[in-house]
Amino acid sequence: MKLSSLLNPKLIKCGLAAKSKDEALEEMLEVMAAGTPGVSVAELRAALAEREKLGPFSMAKGSAFPHARTEKVSDFRIALGTAPQELDFKAPDGNLIRLVVLFVIPKKHSNLYLTTLAQFLNLFASEENLLKAAQAKSGEDLIAAIDSCAVRPAGPTLSSSLPTVTPQTTLAKAVELFSATKAEAIPVVDADGNLVGELSAGALLQLGVREHFLHLTSSATLQAGGSIEQVLRSHADAPVESLGVLSSNGYRTVQEDEPLIEMAVKLCHAGARGAYVLRGRRLVGVVTTGEILKKIAGGK
Repeated sequence: MKLSSLLNPKLIKCGLAAKSKDEALEEMLEVMAAGTPGVSVAELRAALAEREKLGPFSMAKGSAFPHARTEKVSDFRIALGTAPQELDFKAPDGNLIRLVVLFVIPKKHSNLYLTTLAQFLNLFASEENLLKAAQAKSGEDLIAAIDSCAVRPAGPTLSSSLPTVTPQTTLAKAVELFSATKAEAIPVVDADGNLVGELSAGALLQLGVREHFLHLTSSATLQAGGSIEQVLRSHADAPVESLGVLSSNGYRTVQEDEPLIEMAVKLCHAGARGAYVLRGRRLVGVVTTGEILKKIAGGK
């Protein structure tokens, strides 16, 4: 989801006239009411005041995110205002405010709001991004600036350094790769570099253990010591696709242009530590939850 897809030029005011926090909020309420049928400034003001009783709204590195909940709107609404003159909102970090993002949300809780707020916070953690947005001269320019600053994946490992196998890779070569990389799993790609599956160390061990016990039940002469290694050696020249060890599901993927927050939500929901990064179907790298957290925390 792109932030720009949620924005409307009619709900953006570049160059607020306000000289204080209260004046800026009032101006933003007027922008929202003017572009939102069925709701008045007074109703929005009351909803915003009710929200502020619960505590201060989010502010970070020169941006402020007031929000109000009201049944007067049926959909999540966002209005933006820029303040090149910088306004003192008494932000916890001491920064003056250059950008105000007003959310108006139906009273029913909106997961979209939480995801969007996280994306804005992540995007404007970078002072360069904040300044680019704050200097926009029109709503269209501001949306374009936000789109151009959209956060990209957290530096995935490039495919040139990412070990891969094909369905035709021999078992011996696959075991060699696992030994050299100490990886838990290796992606399987076709001739065009498209991700088609995954080969895990666990699957190879299961192959060895399964056939080991089959041999034990059919041959009293095969001893336990070293038998799994012997089983794997007996299949050394077989392509991995013929051994029933490739998985076509169970692993996680993200697209190269997905925002960091969407990657984080997807991996956390799945309880996964990482994912393969795709450009369409083509494998271009990997990303881990640790890398995502580092990028979010560092704002880079």
